[in-house]
Amino acid sequence: MKPGTEVSIVRYLVLIYYLLATIIFYMLAIFVNGNGVSFQIFGGGDDGAFYWEQAMNVFYDLTWIRTSIYPWIIGKYMQLIGTESVFAIRMFNFFGVALLLHFSLKLVTIQITSISPQENISRIQRNAYLLALGSYVAYISLFFNITTSIFRDVWIYMLFITATYLAIRWIFEKNWTYFILLLPTIWLLGQFRTYALLSFVLAMGIWFVLRIVKRPLLFFTLFIILFGGIYTFFMDMNVPIVDRTLRSALQYRSSGLGQLGGGSQMGIQLDSTNYIGFLIHYTHSYVGNLIGPLPWHIQSASTAIAFLIEAIPMTLIIWFIWLKRASLTKIQGFILTQAFVWNGLIAITNDNIGTALRLRAIAYLLILLVFAVAYSRHREEIKKESVSSPQQ
Repeated sequence: MKPGTEVSIVRYLVLIYYLLATIIFYMLAIFVNGNGVSFQIFGGGDDGAFYWEQAMNVFYDLTWIRTSIYPWIIGKYMQLIGTESVFAIRMFNFFGVALLLHFSLKLVTIQITSISPQENISRIQRNAYLLALGSYVAYISLFFNITTSIFRDVWIYMLFITATYLAIRWIFEKNWTYFILLLPTIWLLGQFRTYALLSFVLAMGIWFVLRIVKRPLLFFTLFIILFGGIYTFFMDMNVPIVDRTLRSALQYRSSGLGQLGGGSQMGIQLDSTNYIGFLIHYTHSYVGNLIGPLPWHIQSASTAIAFLIEAIPMTLIIWFIWLKRASLTKIQGFILTQAFVWNGLIAITNDNIGTALRLRAIAYLLILLVFAVAYSRHREEIKKESVSSPQQ
């Protein structure tokens, strides 16, 4: 069997896996609540019901509440096909899964082209594809976010991955066609989630500054000093794109501590009058959102499960990438910049473990795609050493 054929088969199997899960959860949702919108596994609120309600308002040309462009899109989609169908929306989102896999593999390919020397590239590419596809099966939070309800999340993930791929083609190949394609992609990303657009643009800016400064430690020292000035003197200054102040973001987080307090909260307060105290608590929040729940956050069976199947594996993956940092390419550095900046933003507003599992998927997918290539390359290096060592 040719390597390309093997990858194609696995890719189709992953799609079938998500398709069957989508259909099964749709049927379970019909059995439980009669409409097929959402099947809640762990309880709590569900944005899917809200999206369905607003999409129906769009379908009937009524006034609707705009929190993102998603209800308008699925409402107009139902108008186009001439039926109010939850199943049609689920199939529409499944199309988003297919696009997500497509551009994820594109992002794997573009990393591999930057590897030098180009030894054993075909084997590295095959293994990286298979590892990336396997990660999309094993990543349980991603699976639930995409299949259990009619969430908008899959489109946010897909657009962010696509925008990262297009930005790489533009920046590293100096191809302005990809810049033209990037603009509507990030615009649509912002229409789905404003903070995702802010994160993408901010990460791009940080990347360009780092390329000029070429001294990361100096950059981050200056950034911490600059942010300290903003935190101390400009808390009420509107942040472009999201049109929100830092104070309002921290107050939103604090209100969540009161309203959502319980087993899934980290309990980290950020709106401190002391900037040093803020940095200490923000570091806690950053780590908690990235690889939480941390051991002291485990207060229920669900957080314990999340710790075992997400926190521990991702900690090991990030540690591996750190150990291999010297061999990472500039393209991989760009991808990781996007991942860690996104986590930096959600660490400001989010204190809830359950919400973190959903929001951090953007960072996790980008990290997993870098890991897939880095680990596959590492395996080939070990094989090469084992073959050459007996001859020495």
